[in-house]
Amino acid sequence: MKIVIVSNHFSSHEGGATAIAFEQAKLLIKAGHQVFVFTAANSAGDIGWQDENNLKIYRVRTKEARWLTRSYLCLRNLRVEKEFKNFLAKASPEVIHFHNLYYQFPFSLIKIARQFSPKVFFTAHDVMPFSYTKLSHFIDQKYNLENIDQVNYHLTLSEQFKQSKKAFNPWRNLVIRRYFKYLAKIFSVSGELKKALEQNGFKNIEVIHNGIDASAWQVSQREIEKLKKESGLANKKIILFAGRLSGYKGTKQIMIAMEEIIKAIPEAVLLVLDSQNNYQNNQSYVYLAGAVSRAKMKYYYNLSDLVVVPSICFDSFPTINLEAMACHRPVIATVFGGSREVVEDQKTGFLANPLDTRELVQKIIYLLQKPDVAQTLGEHGYQKIKTDFNQDKWIKEILKWYYNLL
Repeated sequence: MKIVIVSNHFSSHEGGATAIAFEQAKLLIKAGHQVFVFTAANSAGDIGWQDENNLKIYRVRTKEARWLTRSYLCLRNLRVEKEFKNFLAKASPEVIHFHNLYYQFPFSLIKIARQFSPKVFFTAHDVMPFSYTKLSHFIDQKYNLENIDQVNYHLTLSEQFKQSKKAFNPWRNLVIRRYFKYLAKIFSVSGELKKALEQNGFKNIEVIHNGIDASAWQVSQREIEKLKKESGLANKKIILFAGRLSGYKGTKQIMIAMEEIIKAIPEAVLLVLDSQNNYQNNQSYVYLAGAVSRAKMKYYYNLSDLVVVPSICFDSFPTINLEAMACHRPVIATVFGGSREVVEDQKTGFLANPLDTRELVQKIIYLLQKPDVAQTLGEHGYQKIKTDFNQDKWIKEILKWYYNLL
């Protein structure tokens, strides 16, 4: 089968949706399919056709856009549309599968794709089809595991205007929903994202959770100890935070929590896997590892005692959860978004409202002081990945739709 994957970023070195698109292409090649990729060029030298690892990749020039124009560019881009038509004419695909689209690649490409094949799919990794930014208008300290299902994600026009201000485009969401009607099926990476999409006017959605190859995330104890020594983290209790140092990712909450954690556990360290950005680190209990390559991520996960995902926005289905559990590490994850679908409270980790820093502190301290409990939770998480969130199950669910759709 000839399959086209469209993703505004495509690389083996990045995480998130980019990594998912890359892994999908790799697995489809392994299954014997011919795969073409339409993506953005990293530099002028990358523009055009390339053959990489049995993939036929066409990279197109894109430009950084100002915030004020993005809500319009995400709907139409005549130059990219023309290149996409030429690409599809050469690829002659039977299936076209979109991953994240935004201003680099407009949603209008979906309508064009339908002219070449009835089997057009879109994997929704986030809320961008209806939200200008991260979805956070519903965030409140009152929510916990008992009442989080009561959240309504509907984004009113006034709330959209608050998000976008001068960039507000009253036609944006209406036009995107119309483009989505050309899809054979929308794949949502979590049930919670499906709920959010449906509450904002989208239909025809199937939940397919992302999968991961757990065997690829194993490292030896010798390698772990070597990295600990090189990083000055030997004899430390390590809490790993693998995300952007931004407000949405809960940076403020975890930093406040750390001030209390080190009072109870002086050897505790927050290991941050991201570039410093504008964060000024003058605390000895924060170790900034910088922007770590995807190939090296597994070493940092494995040297940690636990992993925190304290997002204070709608986090659709963080791959950090899957990666941590594949490394036998317990996760303390946010109740906001799709983490609840993989992290089982008190079975593979803990779930918490990050705005309740007292609860966050208590759960982190508990796992650091109870390494046997942390190990048990980590092992349960690893087994859950192998049985419920493995790559074979994930790709089979996608292929089922490719084959069965008339």
